[in-house]
Amino acid sequence: MRYALPARLIHWLMARGFLFMWVSGFMIGNVVAEDSDLEKLLFYLHFSIAVTLGALLVLRIAVRLTHRAPPLPTEIRPIERTGAHLAHAALYALPAVIITLGWCSSNIGGHLVHWFGIELPKVFPDAEEFDGLVEGLHMWLAYAMLAVALAHIAGAFKHRWIDGHDVIERMTFGRQR
Repeated sequence: MRYALPARLIHWLMARGFLFMWVSGFMIGNVVAEDSDLEKLLFYLHFSIAVTLGALLVLRIAVRLTHRAPPLPTEIRPIERTGAHLAHAALYALPAVIITLGWCSSNIGGHLVHWFGIELPKVFPDAEEFDGLVEGLHMWLAYAMLAVALAHIAGAFKHRWIDGHDVIERMTFGRQR
C-alpha cells in the first residue's frame, strides 16, 4: 500500500525544495561574497522557495488529515515505530518553525519577504536587536532538520536493504512489486 498520490507529489517537491534551501542557505552564510549579485539572487530564491514550501506544508497537512497513511510493516520493532513517528512529527513541525523564523528575521531586520517578485505583507515588527538571535535559531533549526531528514533517509534505506521491508516503495511512483 502507498501514500496517496498528492502526498507523494508534495513529499518529493518539498524534499527538493529543502535540498535547495540547505545548499543556498549554506552558500549565503559561508561561500558567496556579501552584497554580491549572486548573494542577492540566492536570497531572492531562498525566500521565494521558503514561501512555496510553507504553502506546500499547509497543503501536505491537509492531505495527511484527509488521507490515511499506509501502515508500517508489522515486522518493524516498537522502538523503530516510535522513532519513525517522532521523525515524521519533526519533519512537519521543524519546517513550520524554520520558515516562520526566516520570515521573522527578514521583517525584524527591516526587510519585506518577496515571493517570486510579489511583495508579501510585513508580519513581524522591526526589532533589529533580536535579529541575531532569530537568525541563529533559524540556522541551527535548519541544521537540526537536515539531521532529522538524513536519519529519515537512512532509516528508509536500512529497512529496504537490511531488513527487507520496502518502506521506500510507499512513497515512490513506479509500479509496485
